Amino acid sequence: MKSLFYTILILGGAFLAYDYFGAPPGKKLVFKSLNPTAKPKVVAVKPAEEEKPVVQETKPAPVKPVVVEAPKPAEKAPEPKSAPAKAEPKFETIEALTGNWLKIPASAFPREVKLVQDAMFKMSVGSSKIAAGGKAYALSADNGVITLAPTAASPARAQLPIDGTDLKAQLNASYEKWKITRAEELKAIAASKQQSQSQAADVGPSSSEVDAGGKPVRDSAGGYPLLIASMKRGQITEIKPENVTSWQDPQPTAVQGKPGWAVKVGCNVKTVFGMQPTEAQALVLNGKVMGWYYTGSGEEVP
Repeated sequence: MKSLFYTILILGGAFLAYDYFGAPPGKKLVFKSLNPTAKPKVVAVKPAEEEKPVVQETKPAPVKPVVVEAPKPAEKAPEPKSAPAKAEPKFETIEALTGNWLKIPASAFPREVKLVQDAMFKMSVGSSKIAAGGKAYALSADNGVITLAPTAASPARAQLPIDGTDLKAQLNASYEKWKITRAEELKAIAASKQQSQSQAADVGPSSSEVDAGGKPVRDSAGGYPLLIASMKRGQITEIKPENVTSWQDPQPTAVQGKPGWAVKVGCNVKTVFGMQPTEAQALVLNGKVMGWYYTGSGEEVP
């Protein structure tokens, strides 16, 4: 037991002696204080690189070709819309005006005509003939039969059917010329009528023209001042006060869906055959003449 103790003691001493004297610096286990102080390792530090601002590269947008458009022509300002053109006047046929040539107005005579067939003229002392191609004077016509005279002053008379002369051709030609002239007159009338209507809207009726109920009243001559003023103002030009032959009493009627008055007048108007008698009526509402119309055809009086 003692020998083991001495053995351990000898070995321990030998280890301590080795550790003190023989162990290289830095390797001593018991006498660590004899170990040299370990120098800190110097690690070379690379200088930090200067941070450069990150510049985000932006690719330039592709350049679009500039298209230069040709200058557009200046747009015209819209022209003011004109009032719709009034329809061309409609004329009856001459056959309608003459009752298919059976009622030719007396104003168409006398006139010189050319004979298409022979005419035998009778007188108190005898007779005479004018052959086809000659001329005579048409004095009148009744139911398609013409009364003729050899001269304007001759008492001799002959009768032929209307187709035995050139009367139809003459009246047709006169009517066509008259329609052209008449159409121009109606255009002028329509233009002046618009102005007169605007003036009429500003003119109120007086007590001498209508009563309290808006009924037209007569003047001392039997006419109606309200209607006469309408004519003179140009509301119509086809009928003139001096061409009125009769004035009828006002009759209640509906005008524009409201209670009004209708006054009929007999008058003479201009036609292809000259002045002819006809009848028209004025429609009155609230003391104003709203329009004039022919009683036969219902057409508006120009």
